[in-house]
Amino acid sequence: MTQKLLYVLNHMDWFWSHRLSLAQAAQAQGWDVLVCAPGAAQDAALKNYGFRGISLCQISGPYSALRATYEIRKIILRETPDLLHAITIKYAFLAGLATRYTSVKVVHTIAGLGYLFAGDGWRPKLLRFLVTPFFRAAFMSPRTRVIFQNPDDLALMVRRGFADPQQAHLIKGSGVDLEKFTFSPEPASADNRPLVLFPTRLVWEKGISVFIDAARLLEGRSVAARYLIAGGVKTNTPRAIRAQEMTALLQGTPVEWAGHVEDMSALLWQSALIAYPSWYGEGIPKVLLEAAACGRPIVTTDHPGCREAVRSGENGMLVPVKSAEALADALDDLLRHPELRQKMGAASRHLAEEIFDVHKINAQTLAVYERLCKNQKSS
Repeated sequence: MTQKLLYVLNHMDWFWSHRLSLAQAAQAQGWDVLVCAPGAAQDAALKNYGFRGISLCQISGPYSALRATYEIRKIILRETPDLLHAITIKYAFLAGLATRYTSVKVVHTIAGLGYLFAGDGWRPKLLRFLVTPFFRAAFMSPRTRVIFQNPDDLALMVRRGFADPQQAHLIKGSGVDLEKFTFSPEPASADNRPLVLFPTRLVWEKGISVFIDAARLLEGRSVAARYLIAGGVKTNTPRAIRAQEMTALLQGTPVEWAGHVEDMSALLWQSALIAYPSWYGEGIPKVLLEAAACGRPIVTTDHPGCREAVRSGENGMLVPVKSAEALADALDDLLRHPELRQKMGAASRHLAEEIFDVHKINAQTLAVYERLCKNQKSS
C-alpha cells in the first residue's frame, strides 16, 4: 500500500524554489505526495508532477495562526497521512500542535530560528516567553524528528529544551541543483568594474544598511566596482524594508537595486563576488549555496547559518556582524586581487559539490523519514 506524505509549508514559492526536488525524490521512493500551503489547491503546476495541493489559510496574526492549526488538524484527520513534514519554524510549531493526540509521524525542518528566536527587543522576548510551553508540546513527542540546518540552532534548541538530542538531526540546508547552478568563470568587465552582488530578502537584519555603508567606504577608497542588491519587497515579516525606505537608503550611494530577480543563476554568473552581511536567524541561506555552485567567492558574516557556506580563507571570508568597515576591508582585498577571486571561486564550487549537492541533501532527509517510520513500526 502506498504511503502518504504531507508537506506543510508557508508559501508555494518556497516549495518550488526549495523543496520540489525533495518531493520528487520522495515520490520516486513510492510516497504519495500532498502539498499543503496557502493557495496550493489552485496551483495547477502541482498536477504536472503528480502531486496534490491542499490550501491553507494565510497567517497574518494570532487568530489566523489558530485557524491554520485547526485547518492542519482537519486535513490530517481527513487525509490520514503516514508522515507529515513541516517546514519553517512557524509551520513546524503549528503542525506540531495540530498533530498532538494523533498517530501521524512528524518531521520538522527548522530553516533558521528567524525573528522569534533571533530578534532583539521586548517583543520577540515576550513572544519567546509566551510560546515556550507550546513549543515543547509541539516538538517533544516520540513520533517527531527535528531537522536543523546548522549546528548552532540545534545546540540552542536542545539547550532550551525544545528538542530532544536523540530526535534531532543536522542536515546542512535544502541543497543546490548543481546542473542548474553551474560553474562559470568570472566575466570580463567592460568598464573594469567587477560586480559585487548582494542577493537577499529585504529585511533589516539581512544587513542592507551595512552593505550600503561598506560600498560608500569603498567608493571613498577609489576601489573600482559596481554594487547591486537583488531582492523584492516582502510584507510577511515585521522587519521588512518597505520600497520607500529602500529608495531613501540608496539615495546618493553607489549601490543599485534590481528588485526581485527570477533568473538568479544568470545574475550570479554576471557577478564577481557575493556579499551577504546578515545577522538574521538563518538556516543556511540557499542563495549562498547557489553562489558557491556558480563558483563565486563569498563574503559573509561569522554568524550561525552564514558561516556554514564559507571556509574562511578558502572560498571566501567571514566578517563580524554589523561591521561595514570589516565588510569593506574584505571586499577591498578581493576586488584588488582577481587571482584570489578565481582561486576562491573554484573552492566554492568544490564545497558545493562536496556538501551541498541537492541529491545528497535529499538522501539525508529521506533517511530520516525511513528511520522514523521503521522505529515507529517496531515500537
